[in-house]
Amino acid sequence: MGDRALFEVIRGFLHRRLVLPLVFLAMVTTGGLVAWRIGVLEREHEIIAWGIDNYLTSFLTSADETLRLMAFTSKGPEDNAVTPLWNEAGHLYHRVFLVARDSYAVFIKGKNAPASWAVTPPPASSFPDTGTWPVYSIPYYRADLGSVTIAFMIPGRWGSIIGEVNLDRLHWLISAYLRKVPQRILWITDRYGNVIVHPDERMVKEQENVGHEPLVRKALAHPEGVKLLGRLAGTLVYGLSWRIDPWGWVVLAAYPLLPALMPVLGAAAVGFALFFAFLYVVFRRFMGHMHRSVIEPVQILTREASRMAEASRPESDPWPDFEGSFAELQVFSRQFQEMGRAVRDREEALVRRQAELVRIQDALARSEAKYREIVESLHEAYLEINTEGVVTFHNTAFLQLMDMDAPPSKPFSVRDMADPETVRAMVAFLDNVAAGRDVGELKTFALRDRHGVAKTVEISARPMGGPEGPVRGFRIMARDVTAKIEGEKRAKELEKIIAHAQKMESLGTLASGIAHEFNNLLQAMTGYLDLLEKHTDASDRKRRWIDRVREAADRGAELVRRMLTFARQDGVSPELLDINRVIEETLDFLSRNIPRMIQLEADLAPDVPAVYGDRLQLEQIVINLIVNARDAIPEGGHGRITVSTRRDKRPDGTDGVVLKVSDTGQGIPERIRERIFDPFFTTKEPGKGTGLGLSTVYGIMQRHGGTITCESEPGRGTTFTLTFPVKEARGDDAAEGARRAEGALLEVKPERRDGLTVLVVDDETALLQFVTESLEAEGFRVLKATSGEEALHVLEMEGRRIGAVVLDLHMPGMGGGACYKEIRRRYPRLSVVLTSGYTGASLAENLGKAENVSILAKPYRLADLLAILYATCSEPAVVSPA
Repeated sequence: MGDRALFEVIRGFLHRRLVLPLVFLAMVTTGGLVAWRIGVLEREHEIIAWGIDNYLTSFLTSADETLRLMAFTSKGPEDNAVTPLWNEAGHLYHRVFLVARDSYAVFIKGKNAPASWAVTPPPASSFPDTGTWPVYSIPYYRADLGSVTIAFMIPGRWGSIIGEVNLDRLHWLISAYLRKVPQRILWITDRYGNVIVHPDERMVKEQENVGHEPLVRKALAHPEGVKLLGRLAGTLVYGLSWRIDPWGWVVLAAYPLLPALMPVLGAAAVGFALFFAFLYVVFRRFMGHMHRSVIEPVQILTREASRMAEASRPESDPWPDFEGSFAELQVFSRQFQEMGRAVRDREEALVRRQAELVRIQDALARSEAKYREIVESLHEAYLEINTEGVVTFHNTAFLQLMDMDAPPSKPFSVRDMADPETVRAMVAFLDNVAAGRDVGELKTFALRDRHGVAKTVEISARPMGGPEGPVRGFRIMARDVTAKIEGEKRAKELEKIIAHAQKMESLGTLASGIAHEFNNLLQAMTGYLDLLEKHTDASDRKRRWIDRVREAADRGAELVRRMLTFARQDGVSPELLDINRVIEETLDFLSRNIPRMIQLEADLAPDVPAVYGDRLQLEQIVINLIVNARDAIPEGGHGRITVSTRRDKRPDGTDGVVLKVSDTGQGIPERIRERIFDPFFTTKEPGKGTGLGLSTVYGIMQRHGGTITCESEPGRGTTFTLTFPVKEARGDDAAEGARRAEGALLEVKPERRDGLTVLVVDDETALLQFVTESLEAEGFRVLKATSGEEALHVLEMEGRRIGAVVLDLHMPGMGGGACYKEIRRRYPRLSVVLTSGYTGASLAENLGKAENVSILAKPYRLADLLAILYATCSEPAVVSPA
């Protein structure tokens, strides 16, 4: 209550506990009176509407029945059979029309009107609904009648009979009532809002529609009748609507709200004014007595208490006597005096206690400073949280962990450190620690600092609180192990790379051996094909069969060359390449591995310039992208893979070649699109992908100075766009590329050398036999050996007569390499033709430059071998298979 005086407190109490409830009661009573008055109005309106309903229902029913009887008895406009009925019911209608197809008759006021009267029946447009009973028109005003009326229409056998209803009595009854109660509002309209009865005669004469009035519109919308509160003709009223069925007329009975309520409100105001005046007099007398009996003694006690608090009251001063006041105040005075003495005693004890508390606080401050110093010296983050997860204490290392320059200005909790899933895991861990199910040893969680940077943190926790009491919170030690985890992850990735490299090395060795064996078989096949072709006439149809077999052998040689490429037996050989030709050859190679439901299309622009690069690596790019596109199309589903090229300008203005590989597969989700070029990242099932395909493509494009981008839409497909620079080839590479592009071979004009002795060394019997027979057919003397040791023995025996040695480098035992070195050492001027299942380029790199040495890669043509042997006395030559 602040500094308010006791008198003010008592007065305020009486206001709140007495005056305000009485005011509220007065308001409730007034509201009840208003509700009672409105209820009375509502009952009056219901009685009025009910009376009008009874009268109109009886009147209109009689009029309808009379008109129906007239229609039933009448035979036409000329028939006077209805005259007696009209004489009896003339008070119901102003006029009755007997309307045939080409004539009509009119009954007015009990007589048959002559045809010269200009009285016509109401038009058919006055009847809005002729399909339901009863059929009656909208209200209309007849000037000759001087009143508003409506017309009933009854169809007859010869036409129809129409009666204009006499509503004069209805108007007279309502006018008489309104003269007695002039403030009441009473309107009657038809179902469309057209005025039938209204206090304003102008609106009746002009037949205005009052459907625009909100209350009228509400009444028309509720056939069952509704209570109305609002403005009607600009006056605030309360009333109700009443529907008269089946005629559909609407009665609106209302009363202006203010005139209805003013008598009630005036009576309530006068009554409550008198009551509150009486209450004010009683209140004044009560407060005067209260001031003398209570307020003044309390004020005296207050002054004495102030003197005691200021220590300015001597103990010798007599204590005030409150004789004559109420007994409770006298008891309170004596107890207050004793309390003063007790307070002085306790003040002395408090002084002593305060000195003790100061000493304890100093010791606590020193202990806290030492604790803070120890915590701040920790390299790990230390924090304390309450049971709600809010951080209540932390050291500087915690701020560094969260990347904060200063302590947070608002409460900081574990929910601000991690995503909801991690928070749930941390809460479960802490619950286990609190329950004793977990000792709180190190657990790893993924947190984030205030910038949202993810960090991997090891956490240990201990509960705070007594062994028997509840857990008040937790002490947590946290250490950032992000770098450690990343290092372990990089180490695992490196292990994967090394394991993959070892696997690829083993696979390359295996592929190399298989390729070598296949080349030996192909060499025998192509060699005997050469012999067969040589002894077959060009017009013989067997020549075509030989050509088909040779094509198959050449295709086998191409497959072996690709195996060696995969095995990385050939080094990188950059050259000028027709990229369209590389793509066509690769697509032809891959077409057999693409399901028939997938269309493989090529849209290659003919004007693209040559690209300077390694042919094998470009083939690998196309293979990897098409295989990925094939795998992106659901198994068994239809799809399309499109490879296209075009010439384009690069961002730096130089010419470039654009290669696009598009598919209609499942697409790549946006959340992983940035990781598709990462090594070992794959979305395929285990065992179906290494995750190195796109990373290899990316690396090749980087080495070629190009770029690769990816556009994808889930469910619609993916497009990879590769841009290659167009460069001039270096001298020797350009020359080599030109030779390869033209398919040129080093050709030496044959110069037959009959009697020349050749030593053929090969461990393959079929191949050795083919070479021997072929060379002997060309006039050579041939010596054979199946191993390196046997070849050296033959050279010792026939060395001076041997002009050349055809040596296979890969044989068991001593091997061709060691044999070749021994021949070079013993016979440095002897011509040697080295053959191998590996490519000539790889052999040339391994052997380096040497005199009198020619290299021939299997499978080779007999013509190539003869060309080298014919030229062996002049200079060595290296011949590569076509």
